[in-house]
Amino acid sequence: MTGTPDPNSRTALQDRRARHLLVWSGPLLFLFARPAFAVVAQGLVAAICAARGSASAWRDAGAWFSVYGTLIDAGCLALLWWLTRKEGLSLRDLIGFERRKLGRDILLGLALIPPGLLFILGGIAASSLLIFGRVEGPQLSEPLPFIAALYAVLVWPLIWGFTEQMGYNGYLVPRLQVLAGRTWVAVAVVAFVWSFQHAVMPLSFDPAFMLHRALSSIPNALFMIVVYLRLRRLLPLAIAHWLMDGASTLSAF
Repeated sequence: MTGTPDPNSRTALQDRRARHLLVWSGPLLFLFARPAFAVVAQGLVAAICAARGSASAWRDAGAWFSVYGTLIDAGCLALLWWLTRKEGLSLRDLIGFERRKLGRDILLGLALIPPGLLFILGGIAASSLLIFGRVEGPQLSEPLPFIAALYAVLVWPLIWGFTEQMGYNGYLVPRLQVLAGRTWVAVAVVAFVWSFQHAVMPLSFDPAFMLHRALSSIPNALFMIVVYLRLRRLLPLAIAHWLMDGASTLSAF
């Protein structure tokens, strides 16, 4: 007995492209949606800070990134829901969840953490050395109230990790691979956009810091994309992403 065909597989995507259900407009719309939502969300928080009398509202808003980041995810999930419905899919189809593989996916997600950390820390070290001449660049990190900090550690990383993986790996990579007809194009474009988003999360208007944020993210973005293309399974990457972001946020406090 054969299993149910994966609706997010390359074969299924090629079939939807032939039936004009998969077209360039969807991936192009989503490409820079996440950075755009990030700037809008920070602007909303900055407006609140300004209304409360802050003299540096934009910078103060940036300190709340790990809280207002869920607004970014909400915008991305709404857009993904709309785009996948146009293809006759659901958000669940992007994850490819299979109950019988859950244990294996969890173990694989844990196994991806050590190499993921190597690419993250290596990227940060190389980028900061290149731009600042030292291994550590400046950070935009300020303490949050207890409840906000608790949310940032326990809730935000879970939503963030799954949404980011669904958007870049689950949605963009396989569709650009089919539309462009070349895997390397999909890898290069998504890695660039995925890395670029960090320059505006939060947006500091400091060119050196923004460049550092973007460049430092390239190695890990490439790693996650290559792993996804090899596995064609999103859950292990989402689990690793969630746990690494949670640990990173906790260490910042």
